[in-house]
Amino acid sequence: MARPQTDHEATAEKLLEAAEQLIRERGPVSPSVTDIANACGMSQSNVYRFFPSKEALFEAFAERWFRELDDIMEEVVAGDLPPREKLYQFFARRFAIKRARYEEDRDYFMTCMMLGDEHHDVVMSHVDLADHYMATILAEAITDGEFPGMTIDSLMAPVNLMVAPFCDPKLIPQYEGSATLDNLRIVINTLFNGLNSQNAEAPEAIDTHLKLAS
Repeated sequence: MARPQTDHEATAEKLLEAAEQLIRERGPVSPSVTDIANACGMSQSNVYRFFPSKEALFEAFAERWFRELDDIMEEVVAGDLPPREKLYQFFARRFAIKRARYEEDRDYFMTCMMLGDEHHDVVMSHVDLADHYMATILAEAITDGEFPGMTIDSLMAPVNLMVAPFCDPKLIPQYEGSATLDNLRIVINTLFNGLNSQNAEAPEAIDTHLKLAS
């Protein structure tokens, strides 16, 4: 059972909800602290009791965006699924949420991407956490005999390249028609099957030289 919010936490959440509503209404122009205070019926100085600066408020706003995604990663990694299915769920469940957010309000979604660029440290903290959890899943796969001859370090780059359309929210508009959960399943299976077979014995070379008729 989730811990009940304190009054301080509830008010902070109310301020973040007000910021979200103003961003939805106004687009990429960030609301001022005064705007947010007015929306909540409080003074600007009172807002600073919960967030010491506008920067801190929008960092909390960015962290709020990632909260559900971070919880999913933790839940999937802690589960007892086989590594192949675990890696699929790791990306699929988060992608489904991002895609739903995009389809719900595309303008707001893209505005959040712009705000993410302004608060790069918060975004990178989430990316680093995602890489940590993905490395944990890949380590389980290696322990189970997957990816022979490869290390976690050598796996991270190819995996990230293959799943980019499913984990980078900025790519959702570009791959709107092709980034589907069915295609993600194909990508994960291709990743496992392909990297598992890369050390298989290569077929004999075929002589492709043309022989002139004597």
